[in-house]
Amino acid sequence: MPIASTSPSGQCSDAAEYVSVGGTAGFNALVNRGFTTALLATGRVRLYEHANAIAAAIADATPSNPYSILNAIGNVFDATGPGEAELGYVGANYFTLSAKDYPYYYRYQYVRSGLNPTAANVNVPDRPPSAITFDRRNVTKWRLWVQAARSVGIASMAPVVAPNAAWKPRSRIFPPTRRAYYDLNSSFYDLTRFEATYGGGIALDTPPNFFLGGGSGPGYQRFIEQAIRWGNALGIRTTVLVSPYPTRHRFSRDTISFVRVLATHGAIPTEWAVDDYENTDANDAHAVGPDTSADTTTNVGLWLALHAPIHCMISR
Repeated sequence: MPIASTSPSGQCSDAAEYVSVGGTAGFNALVNRGFTTALLATGRVRLYEHANAIAAAIADATPSNPYSILNAIGNVFDATGPGEAELGYVGANYFTLSAKDYPYYYRYQYVRSGLNPTAANVNVPDRPPSAITFDRRNVTKWRLWVQAARSVGIASMAPVVAPNAAWKPRSRIFPPTRRAYYDLNSSFYDLTRFEATYGGGIALDTPPNFFLGGGSGPGYQRFIEQAIRWGNALGIRTTVLVSPYPTRHRFSRDTISFVRVLATHGAIPTEWAVDDYENTDANDAHAVGPDTSADTTTNVGLWLALHAPIHCMISR
């Protein structure tokens, strides 16, 4: 897949781990070292720490040692460096309030457990209209959120973006035209572009099977490719989130086809992240591994680490 301004896996001088693997489905089973033997041997992977998975791991551990599962997973991924989180957008105090008093907040779940990710993707709201308007209130809220995240070591904070819902006319949560909905440069995405630029990243939630089937409608695939190229042109992190929605069947094969389409169209991200957020069973071991079994999270991550090209970020 020779693409201008990209490198095959492992060739970027400023890149190391650029495939993140984890998520929600089967996350607890990552304590099994045998699930990730080949994957970790690539030296190109880090742990994807979805907030729901972290909460489930803590809840499933014994009360006397709430971090036992996370510590065991951390030991498996010890050589991979800091991980990457996926977070809900709940306000800046999520990062600053004490672990002692707020067990569902960041310091209790991520800092005290020893995870300390250095990058995060944020599930920003897509409704009501007041939450997606580019105005002083939303700009200030995002600035405070990013600044609070940086205070705990998160260097890049990417909004999760994708027009995954089908456009509807005369709806207050969609722009007035289909064309504007599938154009990142339209005024509808003014807040999104600000969030990505200020946070230093943009994450695209585009499951391979969904993308290959046309996504939410005409223009969807073009939007995803446009957003990747837009972020790359700015020199920010561009993360493509790869998941098996709506079915795990053909997950591995669909991912290969998906990557080839993006490569053909010159839309290669700086990193890939693999998880299954639709399946919330943290103990579904068959969903996550082993990395030798097709359609598992770790198997898809292994193929990406060995074969998928990435866009090399140029230090700013």
